[in-house]
Amino acid sequence: MPAEDSDRRRILSGGLGLGALGLLTGCSSAALGAHETVRPGSDAALLNNLLSLEYQAIAAYDVVLARAALGAEEAERLALFQADHRRHAEAISAAVMRRKTVPVARAPLGSYGFELPAPASREEALHFLVGIESGLAHAHLGAVPALSDHDLAKGTAGILAVEAMHWTNFRTALGEPAVPTPILG
Repeated sequence: MPAEDSDRRRILSGGLGLGALGLLTGCSSAALGAHETVRPGSDAALLNNLLSLEYQAIAAYDVVLARAALGAEEAERLALFQADHRRHAEAISAAVMRRKTVPVARAPLGSYGFELPAPASREEALHFLVGIESGLAHAHLGAVPALSDHDLAKGTAGILAVEAMHWTNFRTALGEPAVPTPILG
């Protein structure tokens, strides 16, 4: 395995902070590779890391929905995006279990250390979620080439695409350019 791939796998397996939260939205468990991997321990570790980031995203939406001054339509959209993250967590958890590994558990809400005033303005809340979704997108981008199972990589890329759509949606709602750069990376 080239040194670059080894470094990428080590970083992703070791855990990513909230700033790197760039995870999952809109995939099915079938999309996350029903086949056994060549190195199940490595892929399972990467998946568990993505799962923990997905749980962070769910918690972030809980915080925003509880603390932010949002209109009914916007709150409904956020609840739909949060549901995407829940489905991603379910799919990733199933993929981890197929690799004969125990999925990480969701931590209590207060353990994530989110900083968002109560009540938060709409803009504060959406900027917060831009960071969450951007980080999720970047985490999935890093995981795609690090996964040894091609079906897992494809499913992770599908989640990456949905995260990027969430990110774009929030940037547009804030009046920012929808696409910050022509290449994600």
